[in-house]
Amino acid sequence: MGRLNTYLFKKASIAIGGLVVFACCVLLLERLLRIFEVVTTSTQPASDASSMIISLLPYYLGIAVPMALMLGTIITVDRFSRSSELTAALGAGVSLTHMTKPFLAIAAILAVISILIEGWLQPLGRYQYRAVENSVKQTAFTAALREGMFTTVGSRTYFGGTDKPDAGIGPIFIYEDTYENGVRSGFRLTTANEGELIVREESGAPVLQLGDGRGYQVEDNRRLTDDIGFGGMSIAGAATIVPFRMRGNDERELTSSELFENRRGDLRTEIDRNTNNSALHLRIARTVMLFILPFIAVPFGLNYGRNPSSAGIFVGVVFLVSLQKGLEFAQSLGAAGTIPPWLGVWGIVTLLALFAAFIFHKSAFKMGQPPLTSFAQWLSHANGQVRTAWRSMRQRVRGTAEAHRA
Repeated sequence: MGRLNTYLFKKASIAIGGLVVFACCVLLLERLLRIFEVVTTSTQPASDASSMIISLLPYYLGIAVPMALMLGTIITVDRFSRSSELTAALGAGVSLTHMTKPFLAIAAILAVISILIEGWLQPLGRYQYRAVENSVKQTAFTAALREGMFTTVGSRTYFGGTDKPDAGIGPIFIYEDTYENGVRSGFRLTTANEGELIVREESGAPVLQLGDGRGYQVEDNRRLTDDIGFGGMSIAGAATIVPFRMRGNDERELTSSELFENRRGDLRTEIDRNTNNSALHLRIARTVMLFILPFIAVPFGLNYGRNPSSAGIFVGVVFLVSLQKGLEFAQSLGAAGTIPPWLGVWGIVTLLALFAAFIFHKSAFKMGQPPLTSFAQWLSHANGQVRTAWRSMRQRVRGTAEAHRA
């Protein structure tokens, strides 16, 4: 790699790396509100929130990588053009194809990272996020004690008021189904005038201490079997925690190797074969797509002349969002069996490659106006024609109306 390509590689790496960090932060902001809402009732909010955020990072990295590659390439080429370095390089006989090599090298590095992220880290992170969320919801005992709310935790339903002058809890109502040999046999009611929520230091588990209450056991035949009053009683905050299901109930939780092994649908019967194969094709297509994006981003970043266009970043964002939505729609069609699982995803990738070949060939070998500049000029010309046609039509209508009056 020559000095020019090394220079471009460093500039692009800095821009793309910064955009990856920025995009992840922006995307995480949307999910942080939900995470904070979940962990506010946890006994270990900092630990649970950190675990959930780390589990989500691979998912958002999968979104950020193609966006950063596209926009970072556009920004680098745009700066290279505005500083007249592009003109000097072209004047020295360096082709645009040669100057695209650094961006392809970065795309190759990101493709390897993307295989690791989308193929393994993302499915495992998704499952870990769901497991932590499930655990927090089961052990979030304090959520049951919000004033005026009935909340179910495990097999119990709680209601807690906060009208005590000493900031205690009360009155308290607890409903719990009872079972015998796995069959529901009745329910237990517990009421108390006051209570206090404490957290055990050794385990971090919340415990509700009740005072001045009564407990009732009611059988399914509506017969009251127990009626016990008590001065004090403690109830563990977490009911028997139900272990989270095994990983693999969702195709998004399977690694790429597991999806490949299940491509015939005989290893994991709970996942539809079309759904499995559509997810596999989408992951592969997203990696292949990274090698195509530089051939589109470089022409989008080109600027010649005294009035350079600044539409590259905006067009790049709109283009990527449209591409992402198109791939998701194609995957959904494949998963539903409307089309073969490979057809929609790879059809879009093929169209993307043809568009990249057309726009790059026009920019690198014909040396005309940059694509976005030509597009802007075409829009301006079309807008002028529309305005002229509108004025002409108004004049004709006005002339016809005057002729009728005469």
